[in-house]
Amino acid sequence: MSEQITIYPAAALFNGRETSFNLELIDRLEEAGYETKFPQRDGFEFGRLTNALSGKIPQNEVSNAVQQVIYFLDMGIFIPQSEVIVANLDEPQDEGVMVEISYAKLMDKFVIGYRTDVRSPYGNATDDLGGIHFFPAFQCDYFIKSYQPCRTQAEKTEGLDKLAKKVDDIIRNQRIKKNGLPKYALENPHVQKILSGAEVLFEGIEDIHSGDGLEEIAKRYVENQGALKTIYPLIEIS
Repeated sequence: MSEQITIYPAAALFNGRETSFNLELIDRLEEAGYETKFPQRDGFEFGRLTNALSGKIPQNEVSNAVQQVIYFLDMGIFIPQSEVIVANLDEPQDEGVMVEISYAKLMDKFVIGYRTDVRSPYGNATDDLGGIHFFPAFQCDYFIKSYQPCRTQAEKTEGLDKLAKKVDDIIRNQRIKKNGLPKYALENPHVQKILSGAEVLFEGIEDIHSGDGLEEIAKRYVENQGALKTIYPLIEIS
C-alpha cells in the first residue's frame, strides 16, 4: 500500500465477546498494512482518567467530565485522523457507533458497515440489508453481510479472515487516499465545536496515556470546562 490508510473501528466494546472480536479484526487489518485508531487500545481507561480528574472538580461532576474527554478524543481526534470508518452494525446497535458514522459522513470519511448478526428486527434476514434498520445502513458507502457461525476454531478464523479481506478489497478498489477534512466540514459549527474541544484538551501532549499526559489533560479540562461543556445538553426535569 503506497499510502498507509488509517482505519477507525466503530464498535461496541463493553464485554469480552465484543472486545475479543474487535481485536481479532483489527489484528488482521493491521497485518494487511493499515494503521488503526483503536479505542479499546488507544483510548482512555476510565479508571485512570477518573483518578486524574478527581480532586480537581467536584466529585459529582467527575463522571460527566470523563464522558466529555472521551467524546472529544473519539470524535475530535480518532475519526478526523482516519480515512475509513469500519462500523459494526450488529444488534443491539450501539448508540455511540450511530453517532460516529453520522459525524464521519459529515467529515467526508469513507464508511464500511458490516453485520455478523442473523437477527432481523427491521425486515428479513434475506433482505439486501439483512433486516438492519435502514437509517444506519444508508450512512455506509459499503455494507457487508458476514455470517460468523464459529462452530469450530477453524471456522472462526476463516470467517474473520474473509471479513478482513473484504474490507481490504473494498478500500483498495476504491483507492482511498490520505486526506484532511474538507472545507464544508471545517465550516460546520458542530464539527468546529468538536475539533476545538479536542485541540484544547490534547494538542501538543506527546503521550495522552502517561501520568503526566493525564494530569495535563485534567488541568486543561478544569481551565476550560466552561467552553468544553458546550457539547453537554441542558438538563430539564419534568
